[in-house]
Amino acid sequence: MTSKDPTMMDIIGTILSRLVNVALFLVIGLLSLVAFMGRTDLHVAVCGLLAVVCGVVGTILVRLLFRGIANLGGLTRRSED
Repeated sequence: MTSKDPTMMDIIGTILSRLVNVALFLVIGLLSLVAFMGRTDLHVAVCGLLAVVCGVVGTILVRLLFRGIANLGGLTRRSED
């Protein structure tokens, strides 16, 4: 008999997962902003907007990559959902 109530580890895991998403966004966004500012003659606002888009897309792609690697290794057990 399994309980549907989240445990403390589930809550901590969710919080850490969201923090990792924010950190990935910041790192990818800042790196792309530096790259756009240094290599293009675009306006600062356009470079910032492109950096935000790159940060969001890059974060999604990195998370999908990690999830795919975990599924290949059999590290996840999401069959309960």
